[in-house]
Amino acid sequence: MNIEHETNNLLNDFTKSANGLFEISSRYIKIFEQGTYGCAIAKPSKRIKNSLAIDREVLVVVTTFKDQQQRTIKFLLQEIHEYLGRLETTLVVVLHKDRDGNSKLKNWGRDSGLSVLPLLEGESIESTAALEKSLCIELYSHDPFDVTGPVSDDANFFGRRDEAIDLARKLQKGQIRSCLGIRKIGKTSILNRVLHEIKTAHDCICIMVDCSRDDIWQLNAAQLLESIAQTTEIARVNNLNYSKLAVTCNNNPIPDSRKILETSLGLSNKTIILVFDEIDYITPGSPTNNSWKSEFNIFWRNLRAVYQESARENNKFSVLVAGVSAHWFSIESIDGIENSVLAFIPEEYLSPMPLGASIAMLKRLGKSAGLHFDDESAEKIAKATGNMPYWSRKCASYINRKILVADRPLEVKVERIESMISAFVLEEGAAIAQVALRHLFRVFPDLYDAALSCHNGEGALVPEGMKRILRRYGVLDEHSFSLSGEMMVSGFSALATQPSSMSSSIPTSVNTSSNDLGINEWAEEMAAISRRRNLLERKLRELSLNFLRFQSLESGRVSDLVTRINSVLPQKQRESITHLSAEDSINKFLWSDLVKLLAKEWALFEKMFGAKDEFINHCNIINDRFDAHAKQVDGADFALYRRSLKYLEDRLAKIQ
Repeated sequence: MNIEHETNNLLNDFTKSANGLFEISSRYIKIFEQGTYGCAIAKPSKRIKNSLAIDREVLVVVTTFKDQQQRTIKFLLQEIHEYLGRLETTLVVVLHKDRDGNSKLKNWGRDSGLSVLPLLEGESIESTAALEKSLCIELYSHDPFDVTGPVSDDANFFGRRDEAIDLARKLQKGQIRSCLGIRKIGKTSILNRVLHEIKTAHDCICIMVDCSRDDIWQLNAAQLLESIAQTTEIARVNNLNYSKLAVTCNNNPIPDSRKILETSLGLSNKTIILVFDEIDYITPGSPTNNSWKSEFNIFWRNLRAVYQESARENNKFSVLVAGVSAHWFSIESIDGIENSVLAFIPEEYLSPMPLGASIAMLKRLGKSAGLHFDDESAEKIAKATGNMPYWSRKCASYINRKILVADRPLEVKVERIESMISAFVLEEGAAIAQVALRHLFRVFPDLYDAALSCHNGEGALVPEGMKRILRRYGVLDEHSFSLSGEMMVSGFSALATQPSSMSSSIPTSVNTSSNDLGINEWAEEMAAISRRRNLLERKLRELSLNFLRFQSLESGRVSDLVTRINSVLPQKQRESITHLSAEDSINKFLWSDLVKLLAKEWALFEKMFGAKDEFINHCNIINDRFDAHAKQVDGADFALYRRSLKYLEDRLAKIQ
């Protein structure tokens, strides 16, 4: 049988099983890079449109290769492009004969922005019901809610398009703007979206200064200004519309760097936009470089002079500052020296999304997972998570994991998910909120007492200015003195029971003997560290599984995942759980087993945790569980234990 005939037969099989699901409007055979592909343009029925959350025709491609190659993805992209908007641009069905092809096609498609629904010949197309089930299982096995990093594409950027467009216009005109907000509120996402708008709609030069980069926060004021000046000049000469900061560590006088920057501004016929992300790393409250207590004033005094001079000479120069707090731009003096940029940066907060936008986001993402949230259920999720987009998506992701794929598409009612929302807050949400609040109060310590008073029902005593800031951060409800949502309440409650966590450094020794700790105080300390340890252990399990699963997908060795995870266990124990899935297996691990797994796979985790010996030492301290046998411990033991917990919590917080 020749390839073309075999391809046509597969197309016929699909057409037959698609009866009632799709209407095939055209079909053809095409040669691409010496490969033969069968194609069909399929118009989905109303039910399939709702199930797959689509509204245009779908490209169906048939291949007879026994071993799929990436050229198939290239072919899909080419065909979609040629149809100029007629077809769904992010969803394609591929019928194939490669036994290992499903995972390859999905992974390659994801890298190219495509959701590939792969169908292996045989059972998946033997009937209309089998085809519908196969399509839905492939689509719904993907979690559209879960995001691990900033988003700016149309498929994931919700509720703030107008904000981004407006901010881009203001920056193009030569203004100073800011984008402030609590951790994971979406600052970097909107910043990326603003940069996208500027690149596509405005003729500007953008200089990106990511202050979280080690080579940037380690600079002093003179070196940072010189790096900005040199990068700006290179971008101007080479007509670049975007450049990340190129660091130079020379120690030239700061007036010379200022003059270079002023000259570049004067010679440029475009607006130059200087963007600072993670600004908190180069403020007097920097968690990484104490020298910015003195360098802060020097740097901003000279940058302010550049900005003012450019305004006098009608050169367009804009500054955008993104971070958690504008605290250091709003106080009168720093270390007894007048603050040179008092009120230089406006306090513009990226607040939680409007309730309507949160509901629309959840409903739209839910459709692509086969979960049709009604208004009441989507509102319940949004309010429980304080309308924080990242938090809402994490909660919906938790619900997505709890509802069987076989039950979808499903109308989701609030009665079904109320208990899931509460479970999410208890198991994951409180820890996420706690990390965000701890970071907020570290960079803006004055807010902690105000939030504590509101939490204790004493909001009427808190100054209006403080309550206004808390509301803009999303900590307080818009219409009351209460904390905004179950996640915020649980996270703050956990934080408030750990006064030591509000300190920037945890003491390694305490002059308190075990006899000074009464039994109630001992029990309270135990409860606090036990909760932190349990949450930490749960996160490490999820982290380990996700990293190992992702690498297995990349290497095409998914079938070895369970064996790889269980390899650290003794042979007898390994044999008893060989029938379990990877997730169930790792949930059987003790803390010591989990540490062994991380140590064995250290190449995956080294960048996150640093030195292996230090990591294992902290893990061993955490494994000494005082509460297991009601051991006598003193304040120094607790302090040492908390330090090890904080070591791991801080590193995990960087990827949340």
